[in-house]
Amino acid sequence: MQKTQRSTEEWLLISISLLGALSILPFALLRLLRGDWQVAALDCFAVLAMLAIFFQVYLSGRTVFMSQVFVGLCQFVLVMTVVMRGAEQLFWFYPAALVAFFLLRPWLALAIVGLSILVLGSLLWTQIPVLHLFGFALSSLATMGFAFIFAWRTQEQQARLLRLATKDPLTGAGNRRALEEKLLDAVHHHQRIPLPMSLILLDLDNFKHFNDSYGHDEGDRILVAVTDIIQRRIRRSDNLYRFGGEEFVVITDNTALREASLLAEELRSDIATAQLSGCQVTISLGIAQYQDGETGYQWLGRADKAMYRAKHSGRNHLCISGLHEDQLALTDR
Repeated sequence: MQKTQRSTEEWLLISISLLGALSILPFALLRLLRGDWQVAALDCFAVLAMLAIFFQVYLSGRTVFMSQVFVGLCQFVLVMTVVMRGAEQLFWFYPAALVAFFLLRPWLALAIVGLSILVLGSLLWTQIPVLHLFGFALSSLATMGFAFIFAWRTQEQQARLLRLATKDPLTGAGNRRALEEKLLDAVHHHQRIPLPMSLILLDLDNFKHFNDSYGHDEGDRILVAVTDIIQRRIRRSDNLYRFGGEEFVVITDNTALREASLLAEELRSDIATAQLSGCQVTISLGIAQYQDGETGYQWLGRADKAMYRAKHSGRNHLCISGLHEDQLALTDR
């Protein structure tokens, strides 16, 4: 399983950094031809820095830190250009402000752009007529306000769409799509930082019979209650997903097989003793630690096979992948 698709954040920063370099390059060349060495040097620095960010994001996929670096670079170049060439360079404020709202969280972008307006205003206070300065202040504040509202609303909408796309509507756990993304990211991360990580696949025993006997509404309440029990037991750094109708997956980062097995036994015991809806609910579990070179689906498949061995051995068991086919761990009927 290879990570082949780039995130929206990667494409956005790659595009903006390349576009920024190409936009400034003609000015750098023109100023070199005119012998305007100071501003030309600043423009060349900006072009090279933006290209460096472009290649860094393209090769590494890092966006959060590099977005902050890019916005800081734009604000620095803007202020230095105004210092060197005066108010005639103020038109660069508007693309620099929009870039901040494109790449950063709205409130952080608002703070940075607001500070930039104050710095530019203090630099130009004695250089341009008050009326022109007042006009710049109004237009820049209007641009900042419109960009903030747009960025804030876009962020809210993206968060809502992300919840709809990655959360199971019944239980609130991650859905199958979110699980697939996590498997990709986990394998990709392990290739760079090879820390142990384990996966627990659990399935409610005889759940179809329970639904037939008590109804699907009662079955849904059981699924929600089981999800709550799991969420209370796992760490914040662990991830819970609803894999199928009554199957759940827990992925534990920086966790070896022994610790994952202890967690799985705690989950099995908590659910078996909970007396949900006045009856006993049990689960069967399979545990697998990630092995170098396997794909996320192979990792999940090993846990799935271990879980079915646990079911075939009488249910309300857990089985560890990699052990002998008949070896069960921490069983309690």
